[in-house]
Amino acid sequence: MRRIRKGRIAERKRWLQSGRAAMKGENMANWIWYPGDFEIYHGMCQNFDREERGFFWPAYWHIADCRHHVVFHASCRLEKETAFRVTAKGIGHVLVKWEEKAPSWFPEGQPFYLEKKYTIGEWISCPAKEIGIDVVIGNRTGLPCIYVEGEVIRSGKNWTVTDFAAPEVPVGWNDMYVRAQQDPQIFEYTQELCRPVSTERVNGGVLYDFGRELTADTLIKINGEERPDQVTLCYGESRTEALDTQLCYLKQVLEIPGKKDSVPAGCASGPEREADCGASPFGRWESGQRYHTKLRAFRYLFIPEGENASLVTVEALYKYVDFPKRSSFSCSDGLINRIWEVADTTFRLASGIFFLDGVKRDRWIWSGDAYQSYFINQYLFFDKDICKRTILALRGNDPVAEHINTIVDYSMYWIISLENYYNMSGDLDFIRMVYPRMESLLRYCMEQTDGQGFIYGREGDWIYIDWAELDKEGTLCAEQQLLARSYEAVASVRRLLGLDAEEFDVRKEALLKNIRQFFWDEEKGAFIDSYQSGRRNVTRHANIFAVLFGYADEAETESILHKVLLNEEVAAITTPYFKFYELEALAKLGRFDVVMDTLKSYWGGMLERGADTFWEEYKPEQPEEEQYGMYGDKYGKSLCHAWGASPIYLLGRYCMGVRPTGTAYETFAVEPQLELFDSFSCSFPVNEGTVWMDWKDGVLDVYTDKDGGVLKAAGKEYTLERGKHVVVKGR
Repeated sequence: MRRIRKGRIAERKRWLQSGRAAMKGENMANWIWYPGDFEIYHGMCQNFDREERGFFWPAYWHIADCRHHVVFHASCRLEKETAFRVTAKGIGHVLVKWEEKAPSWFPEGQPFYLEKKYTIGEWISCPAKEIGIDVVIGNRTGLPCIYVEGEVIRSGKNWTVTDFAAPEVPVGWNDMYVRAQQDPQIFEYTQELCRPVSTERVNGGVLYDFGRELTADTLIKINGEERPDQVTLCYGESRTEALDTQLCYLKQVLEIPGKKDSVPAGCASGPEREADCGASPFGRWESGQRYHTKLRAFRYLFIPEGENASLVTVEALYKYVDFPKRSSFSCSDGLINRIWEVADTTFRLASGIFFLDGVKRDRWIWSGDAYQSYFINQYLFFDKDICKRTILALRGNDPVAEHINTIVDYSMYWIISLENYYNMSGDLDFIRMVYPRMESLLRYCMEQTDGQGFIYGREGDWIYIDWAELDKEGTLCAEQQLLARSYEAVASVRRLLGLDAEEFDVRKEALLKNIRQFFWDEEKGAFIDSYQSGRRNVTRHANIFAVLFGYADEAETESILHKVLLNEEVAAITTPYFKFYELEALAKLGRFDVVMDTLKSYWGGMLERGADTFWEEYKPEQPEEEQYGMYGDKYGKSLCHAWGASPIYLLGRYCMGVRPTGTAYETFAVEPQLELFDSFSCSFPVNEGTVWMDWKDGVLDVYTDKDGGVLKAAGKEYTLERGKHVVVKGR
């Protein structure tokens, strides 16, 4: 034992006070880490995972890294001697300290502390005293995290952590990681072994159809003693892509070892981690008999060497997050039912540890895509954890290095998403933790504004909005509307946290005044893209935002509806991405006829083209032979893209009218548009509760297991009470 240096006494006393009783009352230990670092670390790994035609393509924007050196802290008063053990990912040590009777030479009246150092992994016995624990952990390449187990002392959310440069804060944790044998550096997916539903000999090779798109490792097993020299694996989201051995997006030539029990040099067998494969990031041999590839997205797999294919068995290890089935929908329209089913499949495939854009090409975390996923999730899974993981992974740490994904509008979507997340969840602790990053990102945006308060891009910034022919000369109207909405979101969050919001309220009002002055065209009855170009070009995008955000007055809204949204001379939107906003705006204006027609023609059009998941883009006029192409690549289009799942949100939020009227659905409304369907049966989450609806033969039956609801139907309002049916006759 040794005494603590006098200069650290006050600090140690504060630590004891701040962490007091941290281990009491916990039934189960959790792995813990610096808050946000789990998400940042896995986000980095995810954004490094893109593969294209045999090489890897990490994301082209700044990638934040987690902290690699931290100290965890807890304290408690022990009633009896007890023991604990620390398991860690990284290197370090444990310090245990407690107050003892001061020796004669120590200054009178000051507390005297003793501390002892222990190694990670050993059982540590503690006296029946008030003790403090520090666990110092460094991990040069991974996520520093610890698991503390014992009868009394356990790691959990009441511990604190610091990176030595900032004040200590409550730790990050997740209920998925509650066993010492787990590794938080590995995300644990549910796994399902899948076999092809059909095998077809074609073009001299063998085509395997798994019957649905999968995110899976491929397992290639050598059947007997006879061994092929190589097996070529050509993957495809479509049959056409898999059969194109020259241009298919994902392809691997697998060299087969000559002996049954041999393993190629540099590819050692081991636990299921890419790093264990040594020189090959594309997979590993499990002995010399079975090859286990990396995760890829596909439905079809083609082996062009037909004779070689006969010597192997092909399987797929499907990996996914098993999100609960919190919603359902069926109605009298079979096409709408099919759209719901395919949207459900699409969204589940693109939802894992994070909300991803698509599962084949990018596999990246994009802020604009994620923003829509938060809303879809609200009507399908209602999973708060994936929202938090995605929000944290996207933002990274301060200082701000560049716009999220290098896209100006994507930074502002991130800012807005925090207010939306709070309205959905009521999780003020999370908002409080992440708010500093919200404000710092907004101020980064504010740095690049002109005399009118209009945001413009820095060199290297991307002004995206949508894949559309927008007039982007000078400042862009849609960007300014997103900035105004960002001011609004930050002001709202500041009021939640008890902070003054006047600065951002003033900025918002001044910006809206200038938007109307510079971008509203009275003659056209719409907002133009850019005033600086002089072209006075009108597209749908800025006008959609004006309706959705409430920035157009009643007369302007009516003009936008007829002169833009219902005007076929204004260029149509071709991406499901902005169809999301367009149809939401039309639904808000009561044009459900257009919403339903578009669902059937646009999403139904993809189904007519053979889609079993929804695509990144769909152009009805595009020749079928070009339908898989995008970005100048014959198979560059993602055929399973999260933003294609927006019918779930549109049906749940607007057609069935389920929406929160208070934070976290403390109060909620149900207002189904009965005229849209002859019959329907559906259920939707309302936070921790559920609301069920049945409409048949002119009778509506609504039931919920949650108080606080109001039903609006047949021109009347009805109170929804937990466990009671409300039956309404007629429309």
